[in-house]
Amino acid sequence: MINVFKSLVLCCFIGLLSQTHASERSDLAWQSVEQQHAILIDVRSEGEFSQGHLSNAHNIPHTVIAQQITAITKDKSQPIVVYCRSGNRSGYALQVLQAMGYQQVVNGGGLKEMLASKSH
Repeated sequence: MINVFKSLVLCCFIGLLSQTHASERSDLAWQSVEQQHAILIDVRSEGEFSQGHLSNAHNIPHTVIAQQITAITKDKSQPIVVYCRSGNRSGYALQVLQAMGYQQVVNGGGLKEMLASKSH
């Protein structure tokens, strides 16, 4: 019973840490958009994108980011912010873009996270 309680406390603590990290990454993403004119890329599916997205965001699903990024920018020094629903797919897209040589890519996390951070 004590081990279950310890596990529960640990999970709650980790959850709090990830929430703090989440708002920091979305704040950093908005700084990049506002100060460096970063391009916003929503890496969710077309269906998710059509249900709502950030203004001026381009939709390139994470599964095709490597093939379609040059339609948005070929400049590898162009600041880019990627986001999705939770931050997982945008984390993948960030890794792909960095491997391709894009130097200023930020994972903004999830759409709700980005929207909440924007309102601060």
